[in-house]
Amino acid sequence: MDKINLIIFARRPEISIGKTRLKNKVGKILGANFYYNNLSQTIRRLSSDRRISLTICVTPDSATKNWPKYIFPNIPRISQGSGNIGIKMWRILADNSSRKIIIGSDIPNISSKIIRTAWKKLCYSQIIFGPAKDGGFWLIGLSKNHKIKNLFHNINWKEKNTLKQVKNNISSNTKVNYVDTLEDID
Repeated sequence: MDKINLIIFARRPEISIGKTRLKNKVGKILGANFYYNNLSQTIRRLSSDRRISLTICVTPDSATKNWPKYIFPNIPRISQGSGNIGIKMWRILADNSSRKIIIGSDIPNISSKIIRTAWKKLCYSQIIFGPAKDGGFWLIGLSKNHKIKNLFHNINWKEKNTLKQVKNNISSNTKVNYVDTLEDID
Protein backbone atom coordinates (compact mmCIF):
# COMPACT_ATOMS: atom_id res chain seq x y z
CA MET A 1 0.00 0.00 0.00
CA ASP A 2 1.32 3.44 -0.88
CA LYS A 3 1.71 6.07 1.84
CA ILE A 4 -1.51 7.72 2.93
CA ASN A 5 -1.51 11.39 1.93
CA LEU A 6 -3.25 12.98 4.93
CA ILE A 7 -3.70 16.72 5.44
CA ILE A 8 -4.92 18.06 8.79
CA PHE A 9 -6.56 21.48 8.65
CA ALA A 10 -5.48 23.34 11.79
CA ARG A 11 -5.32 26.76 13.33
CA ARG A 12 -2.23 27.91 15.14
CA PRO A 13 -3.09 26.94 18.73
CA GLU A 14 -3.37 30.05 20.87
CA ILE A 15 -6.00 31.80 22.93
CA SER A 16 -6.79 34.53 20.41
CA ILE A 17 -7.15 32.31 17.32
CA GLY A 18 -9.77 29.79 16.29
CA LYS A 19 -12.69 27.69 17.55
CA THR A 20 -14.85 30.76 18.14
CA ARG A 21 -18.07 28.82 18.76
CA LEU A 22 -16.36 26.54 21.26
CA LYS A 23 -14.69 29.45 23.04
CA ASN A 24 -18.02 31.29 23.22
CA LYS A 25 -19.53 28.26 24.99
CA VAL A 26 -16.73 27.38 27.42
CA GLY A 27 -14.51 30.46 27.53
CA LYS A 28 -11.33 31.42 25.68
CA ILE A 29 -8.86 29.64 27.94
CA LEU A 30 -10.77 26.33 28.19
CA GLY A 31 -11.50 26.42 24.47
CA ALA A 32 -7.86 27.09 23.61
CA ASN A 33 -6.68 24.34 25.98
CA PHE A 34 -9.12 21.84 24.47
CA TYR A 35 -8.03 22.73 20.96
CA TYR A 36 -4.31 22.50 21.77
CA ASN A 37 -4.70 19.15 23.55
CA ASN A 38 -6.89 17.65 20.83
CA LEU A 39 -4.58 18.86 18.05
CA SER A 40 -1.54 17.43 19.86
CA GLN A 41 -3.23 14.08 20.47
CA THR A 42 -4.46 13.88 16.88
CA ILE A 43 -1.01 14.59 15.45
CA ARG A 44 0.65 12.19 17.90
CA ARG A 45 -1.85 9.42 17.16
CA LEU A 46 -1.68 9.74 13.37
CA SER A 47 2.01 10.55 12.94
CA SER A 48 2.95 7.39 14.88
CA ASP A 49 1.53 5.28 12.02
CA ARG A 50 4.38 5.02 9.50
CA ARG A 51 1.88 4.33 6.71
CA ILE A 52 0.61 7.92 6.99
CA SER A 53 2.38 10.87 5.40
CA LEU A 54 1.09 13.81 7.40
CA THR A 55 0.95 17.49 6.44
CA ILE A 56 -0.59 20.26 8.53
CA CYS A 57 -2.49 22.87 6.51
CA VAL A 58 -2.46 25.92 8.77
CA THR A 59 -4.16 29.23 9.32
CA PRO A 60 -3.23 31.99 9.65
CA ASP A 61 -0.82 31.65 6.76
CA SER A 62 2.01 33.04 8.91
CA ALA A 63 1.78 29.84 10.97
CA THR A 64 3.83 28.02 8.33
CA LYS A 65 6.82 29.78 9.89
CA ASN A 66 5.40 31.07 13.18
CA TRP A 67 4.35 27.72 14.68
CA PRO A 68 4.85 26.70 18.31
CA LYS A 69 8.17 24.85 18.60
CA TYR A 70 6.67 22.26 20.94
CA ILE A 71 3.97 21.05 18.50
CA PHE A 72 5.67 18.60 16.12
CA PRO A 73 7.93 21.12 14.37
CA ASN A 74 9.21 18.49 11.90
CA ILE A 75 5.83 17.79 10.30
CA PRO A 76 5.49 19.79 7.05
CA ARG A 77 3.13 22.77 7.14
CA ILE A 78 1.42 24.48 4.25
CA SER A 79 -0.88 27.49 4.36
CA GLN A 80 -4.64 27.33 3.86
CA GLY A 81 -4.74 30.68 2.06
CA SER A 82 -7.71 33.01 1.93
CA GLY A 83 -11.41 32.30 1.51
CA ASN A 84 -14.05 30.22 3.22
CA ILE A 85 -13.40 26.62 4.25
CA GLY A 86 -14.68 25.31 0.92
CA ILE A 87 -12.24 27.45 -1.07
CA LYS A 88 -9.42 26.39 1.23
CA MET A 89 -10.22 22.68 0.95
CA TRP A 90 -10.68 22.85 -2.83
CA ARG A 91 -7.30 24.55 -3.17
CA ILE A 92 -5.75 21.41 -1.66
CA LEU A 93 -8.03 18.84 -3.33
CA ALA A 94 -8.12 20.34 -6.85
CA ASP A 95 -4.61 19.14 -7.63
CA ASN A 96 -5.63 15.67 -8.72
CA SER A 97 -2.09 14.32 -9.10
CA SER A 98 -2.55 12.03 -6.12
CA ARG A 99 -5.15 10.64 -3.75
CA LYS A 100 -5.50 12.74 -0.64
CA ILE A 101 -7.57 12.98 2.48
CA ILE A 102 -8.34 16.08 4.52
CA ILE A 103 -9.51 16.01 8.11
CA GLY A 104 -10.14 18.68 10.67
CA SER A 105 -8.18 19.04 13.87
CA ASP A 106 -11.22 18.73 16.12
CA ILE A 107 -12.17 15.04 15.97
CA PRO A 108 -11.44 13.46 19.37
CA ASN A 109 -12.14 9.85 18.29
CA ILE A 110 -10.03 9.84 15.13
CA SER A 111 -7.80 6.80 14.66
CA SER A 112 -5.25 5.68 12.13
CA LYS A 113 -7.43 2.62 11.49
CA ILE A 114 -10.26 4.84 10.20
CA ILE A 115 -7.79 6.78 8.03
CA ARG A 116 -6.41 3.52 6.58
CA THR A 117 -9.95 2.34 5.83
CA ALA A 118 -10.74 5.63 4.07
CA TRP A 119 -7.54 5.33 2.01
CA LYS A 120 -8.40 1.80 0.90
CA LYS A 121 -11.93 2.87 -0.08
CA LEU A 122 -10.44 5.64 -2.24
CA CYS A 123 -8.89 2.92 -4.42
CA TYR A 124 -12.34 2.15 -5.82
CA SER A 125 -14.19 5.43 -5.19
CA GLN A 126 -13.75 8.96 -6.47
CA ILE A 127 -14.73 10.64 -3.24
CA ILE A 128 -14.99 9.60 0.38
CA PHE A 129 -16.63 11.27 3.34
CA GLY A 130 -16.46 10.86 7.07
CA PRO A 131 -19.90 12.06 8.14
CA ALA A 132 -20.15 14.13 11.31
CA LYS A 133 -22.93 13.65 13.83
CA ASP A 134 -24.08 17.25 13.29
CA GLY A 135 -24.81 16.75 9.56
CA GLY A 136 -21.46 17.96 8.29
CA PHE A 137 -18.34 15.94 7.54
CA TRP A 138 -15.05 15.52 9.36
CA LEU A 139 -13.17 13.82 6.50
CA ILE A 140 -13.14 14.28 2.76
CA GLY A 141 -10.91 12.51 0.28
CA LEU A 142 -10.58 12.54 -3.48
CA SER A 143 -9.00 9.92 -5.69
CA LYS A 144 -6.20 10.46 -8.11
CA ASN A 145 -7.34 11.94 -11.44
CA HIS A 146 -10.85 12.63 -10.19
CA LYS A 147 -13.18 14.53 -12.51
CA ILE A 148 -15.15 16.32 -9.78
CA LYS A 149 -15.92 20.00 -10.23
CA ASN A 150 -17.92 22.57 -8.26
CA LEU A 151 -17.87 20.33 -5.21
CA PHE A 152 -18.22 23.21 -2.78
CA HIS A 153 -20.30 25.53 -4.98
CA ASN A 154 -23.10 27.38 -3.13
CA ILE A 155 -22.46 25.73 0.24
CA ASN A 156 -23.69 27.50 3.35
CA TRP A 157 -20.96 26.50 5.80
CA LYS A 158 -22.92 27.82 8.78
CA GLU A 159 -25.71 25.26 8.28
CA LYS A 160 -25.73 21.85 9.95
CA ASN A 161 -26.37 19.94 6.71
CA THR A 162 -23.15 20.66 4.83
CA LEU A 163 -22.65 17.01 3.85
CA LYS A 164 -26.08 16.94 2.18
CA GLN A 165 -25.32 20.25 0.42
CA VAL A 166 -22.00 18.94 -0.92
CA LYS A 167 -23.56 15.64 -2.01
CA ASN A 168 -26.08 17.65 -4.06
CA ASN A 169 -23.12 18.98 -6.08
CA ILE A 170 -21.87 15.49 -6.97
CA SER A 171 -23.05 13.89 -10.19
CA SER A 172 -24.88 10.57 -9.93
CA ASN A 173 -22.16 8.71 -11.86
CA THR A 174 -19.51 9.62 -9.27
CA LYS A 175 -18.59 6.74 -6.96
CA VAL A 176 -18.96 7.99 -3.36
CA ASN A 177 -18.03 6.06 -0.25
CA TYR A 178 -18.12 6.65 3.51
CA VAL A 179 -16.25 5.83 6.70
CA ASP A 180 -17.40 6.03 10.31
CA THR A 181 -19.63 8.83 11.54
CA LEU A 182 -17.75 10.74 14.24
CA GLU A 183 -18.29 13.86 16.26
CA ASP A 184 -16.34 17.00 15.48
CA ILE A 185 -16.14 19.70 18.09
CA ASP A 186 -17.26 23.08 16.80
